[in-house]
Amino acid sequence: MEKINFNYSLKNIPIPPTNSYMKSFIAKVESLIRCMRWKAFFFDEDSNTPNTRLTYGFNTENSPPVRPLLTPFENDMYAWIDSIQFSKHRSDFQKKLTKDRKTIQSSPEVYMPADKSTNIYKMSPDNYIKLLYDNVTATYKKTNANTKRTIDLEAKAIATDLNLADRIEQIAETEAFITLKDHKENFENNPKCRLINPSKSEIGIISKHHLQEINKDLRSKTKYLQWTNTQSVLRWFENIQHGTNQKFVQFDIVEFYPSITKKLLTNAIKYAQSITNIEEKIVDIVLHSRQSLLFTKDSAWTKKKGNTFDVTMGSYDGAEVCELVGIYLLHQVNTEFPNINFGLYRDDGLGNYTSMPGPTTERTRKAIIKIFKKNGLNITIDMNMIQSNFLDVSLNIETGKYKPYRKPNNMPLYINGKSNHPPTIIKQIPTMIQTRISDLSCNEEEFENAKGDYSDALNLSGHEHNLEFRKSNTRNNNQSKRKRRRKILWFNPPWT
Repeated sequence: MEKINFNYSLKNIPIPPTNSYMKSFIAKVESLIRCMRWKAFFFDEDSNTPNTRLTYGFNTENSPPVRPLLTPFENDMYAWIDSIQFSKHRSDFQKKLTKDRKTIQSSPEVYMPADKSTNIYKMSPDNYIKLLYDNVTATYKKTNANTKRTIDLEAKAIATDLNLADRIEQIAETEAFITLKDHKENFENNPKCRLINPSKSEIGIISKHHLQEINKDLRSKTKYLQWTNTQSVLRWFENIQHGTNQKFVQFDIVEFYPSITKKLLTNAIKYAQSITNIEEKIVDIVLHSRQSLLFTKDSAWTKKKGNTFDVTMGSYDGAEVCELVGIYLLHQVNTEFPNINFGLYRDDGLGNYTSMPGPTTERTRKAIIKIFKKNGLNITIDMNMIQSNFLDVSLNIETGKYKPYRKPNNMPLYINGKSNHPPTIIKQIPTMIQTRISDLSCNEEEFENAKGDYSDALNLSGHEHNLEFRKSNTRNNNQSKRKRRRKILWFNPPWT
């Protein structure tokens, strides 16, 4: 396994071949025309009987009727496509992107991304297949061919009941893959991987919609600390007590997603039902969305324990399921230890408490581990901490200061100024980075100490900008975002 360094962000976009761009441009034009036809159709129809059908964002497969008044405009749009001309000019950076892309495509080796860093690793196909197979067989077993059909039939029944059978597809047999956890100890000798299962039921989109509302209501009623981003963590940190007698407790739930069992999820749902109203139909949708299959080597696989029940990385509602279970876990921990102020972001937990004697701290640590083990979960936990690296910020509970944090061996990389992104996006990158670092710094001193690597990364990407400490009002602005009615159809052709 060899580490590869391209010295630029993999989010850079090369200039596409003419045929690829034209296909994308035609698709955008057709999408615009389709939307305009539907708008015209509903405008001409009787609006006294509004359509209250809930579609959860699924698009109809029906084609809109042709509107004669739109025909001249549509013809002009298609004629515009014929008039497009292309320049053959390429910057040195674009030539490098093209060269690297051809190198990767022609290489017999496999290029693997890291899990939580910008690193890329190259290995032989045999080694990749072995790593993938080892990760699959560690927790999965092969299943018979009828399992997928059974799941699809259950999904069809749910879709039919919701009057969405004409909009929802069956499970696609997409191959599983892995990413490397290069931030783990002894990675070179014992590489750890994250198994990604991209195959998922579209019923999960419906489950996600309901779980978001349920979790929002639970957070509002229970007042438990379940963070959704770094800014919410910093709001909490700024409002807690700081000093030499204050300590952190930090824990991480080991392999949280795949460790959630049907029993744990069911218990979490029952707890949620005791606080908010959840219809049994919604419970059935959530549980059905857990019916998952992993596809690799032309075979379908299921979990060794729990049959087809699984909370997969990348599923439509996986994060929302983890949040629901997280609230249930916070309930248990807060009930047992009301003197500790616990919070949770997905599988990462953090809390503060007033310093305790050594034996009491150790008993508390073991009791917290016991609570999670009772739910079938393993955790790593540290107590009596002054400094905590949580998400992408480093917190000091004695001084109340905080600063940006990056995982080791993870240098920042940004979109190059010559990338095939719209100019407005490239122009905003330095300002976005400046705002981000400022918000993660408690004062200008911490900002100045942290900005060096970020400034170097921006310069390396062709952005000339002097980073200055400027706090945004993100954490102080509690107003909900303004929702605009879709009265305007925006046409955004692919940039090149």
